[in-house]
Amino acid sequence: MIVLGLDTCLDACSAAVIDGETVLAARSEPMARGHQERLAPLVRELMIEAGLAFDRLDRVGVTVGPGSFTGLRVGVAFAKGL
Repeated sequence: MIVLGLDTCLDACSAAVIDGETVLAARSEPMARGHQERLAPLVRELMIEAGLAFDRLDRVGVTVGPGSFTGLRVGVAFAKGL
């Protein structure tokens, strides 16, 4: 099962693509603000690095706290959009 995991709750914008227990690609960039601008390009780069198209994803996971409301909203909205 291929899963895209997202974390925008705290002071980093992070994402990873895993297949079972194997990490195919992962990135984390420290930032206090600007998650909404960076998340989509970061995930696109991650998917390219993993060598996968978005339709290959079986699941999308996103952290839901603790963290700022805006950070939570960014991650959940992006996941829902996918």
